[in-house]
Amino acid sequence: MKSNNILQSELIDIIFDGRNKDYGAYELRNNYSKRIRNALLVTGVIVGGLIGSSVLANSSRGQLVTRDTNDGVILTEITEKLVEPPLPEPEKVKVEEPQVKSEIFTAPKILDDDKVINPPPAMEDLDSARIDVVKRDGVPDPGLTEVKTPVDNKGILEVKHTVEEGPRITVDLDAKFNGNWRQYLERHLVPDVPVNNGAAPGRYSVEVKFVVDVEGHVSDIVALTKHGFGMEEEAIRVIRKSAKWDPAVFEGRMVKAYRRQLITFVVEGDE
Repeated sequence: MKSNNILQSELIDIIFDGRNKDYGAYELRNNYSKRIRNALLVTGVIVGGLIGSSVLANSSRGQLVTRDTNDGVILTEITEKLVEPPLPEPEKVKVEEPQVKSEIFTAPKILDDDKVINPPPAMEDLDSARIDVVKRDGVPDPGLTEVKTPVDNKGILEVKHTVEEGPRITVDLDAKFNGNWRQYLERHLVPDVPVNNGAAPGRYSVEVKFVVDVEGHVSDIVALTKHGFGMEEEAIRVIRKSAKWDPAVFEGRMVKAYRRQLITFVVEGDE
């Protein structure tokens, strides 16, 4: 290389002056800065894309609005299974039974009065005595005592009516709607009731208690919450219109029992 061209030449050209520049080392060193620039550019684009995707994902997650598929009403069935504590077993007390009065059984025979040795007991004695092979004194036989039925002055039997049992809280088998209970509520409840009455956005859980008697009739419907905006009234209206139920079962018999139903109204705000 001429001396007047040294100051105008690149360092790489000075190093490879007079050498084979077609060799790969010259090409690698000559384009080194270009490759570094391109690598930094690609790395910056990838990192920027990852950061942008993360920011967009976080912002969209914060604005996500959950919608219920049942158009504003969520049904939750409440089952009460309170286990009653077992009653303590009564202490076994040995009670000695009193001696029961008995009369000797005498086979009837027709004899003259002067030949009777063991006369049969009188009918009054047999009314309260047990027949035995020996005669004993004691208390009247309880199995032969007369049971007196109360009779009023007009000669009419007095019949005692049992008091109807009140609704039970705990049962062996809850009362069951004769059909699809959830489907019935979803078809007849009006989810726009709280919206039409000016309720603020939010979730309102309405709890209703009612009684199903032994004939399957629904009665004594009471709302246990007081959210207002017509929600309690709407829940009571739909439950009152329900058809007959299968009554609850306790100890193998049908009984009157309480049922509870939770209905959640969802009022969505402006998106």
